Amino acid sequence: MAEKNMDERKDNRRPAVRLWIKANEETLIKQSRSFSLPVLKLDSRFKTPVMVQYNLNKAIDTIEDSTALEVGEKIDLIRTFCHYLQKDTWSSEIKKRMLQVSPPDESFVFSNYEHIISLYNTLSKEEKSLSKRWTVEMGEGMCRFLTQVIHTPKDLNDYCYYVAGTVGIYLTELLRLKGTNVTEETFLKLRERAVSFGTFLQKLNIIRDFIEDKATRNRTFWPQIYFKQEKNLVKILNKMADETFSNDLPRAIDYYTYLPAGNESFEYFIRFILASGIEYLKILKGNKSVFSTTKVKLPKTFITNLYAKLAALDNKQFADYCKESCALRHYETTIRSVLK
Repeated sequence: MAEKNMDERKDNRRPAVRLWIKANEETLIKQSRSFSLPVLKLDSRFKTPVMVQYNLNKAIDTIEDSTALEVGEKIDLIRTFCHYLQKDTWSSEIKKRMLQVSPPDESFVFSNYEHIISLYNTLSKEEKSLSKRWTVEMGEGMCRFLTQVIHTPKDLNDYCYYVAGTVGIYLTELLRLKGTNVTEETFLKLRERAVSFGTFLQKLNIIRDFIEDKATRNRTFWPQIYFKQEKNLVKILNKMADETFSNDLPRAIDYYTYLPAGNESFEYFIRFILASGIEYLKILKGNKSVFSTTKVKLPKTFITNLYAKLAALDNKQFADYCKESCALRHYETTIRSVLK
């Protein structure tokens, strides 16, 4: 009888859960055309926790990026958001404030705030623990850098750790929790490279968004020391691109090579993030449009075709794609020979 009652409770929850899933999917798609494609194709082990985590991270990112809020209020809202998350709930005051100050195309994540938390509360205790830990870590880093200027490459690396390296670690720990064939040795190898995997794409976003950050938000994430050493913006751009290529991309590719068998949808997800970063890198280096009001983007059809292309490649073919792509645009570096 107890088992029957439990099944009935689950049946009664299904319409609500479907609503929460739909709201989270809409939020994801609205916020990121690039990430939504591979996230929604993750298998049942990974799809919901990754989708929820993306939306939680996007919520505090929206607060950080708001042009209508003063720094002090941003810090208060981010920390309050994390405080409520740690209690497994949401704040109507945060929702009200963010909908009040945000343009419609930036506020969608808060329109569905309670649905994000409701779906989050369907996760296991272990999944929720990961979500809390790395969302709070990200939020504290955002608060720190809201009052700290990025002077040096080290400052940039520290910032990228908080806003993207934490995502790489979260995904790695989720893989250990939910994945197949994740030995302790494999996990440690992935964990060592997880930050670079996260920061690789974040640095490309920082390069791409130079004008938007400077003109709209009056911020720049490019190390200030570069502007003291060099006045030519394109040369600074190329320095940013080359350092990302040399310092972050090899370890990001390394991360992929250590993914264990039995996690195909997760592997394709990682492939897509890595490949989209490589394709962005190709079009960013030397591109003067970075300093114009026209945002450099990969075309929507290109993104769709890229995912289909990557899904059709075996491991050796994908390794060849990485190496061949990295040989373009006058890049001269040696990436670890992968998947021999």
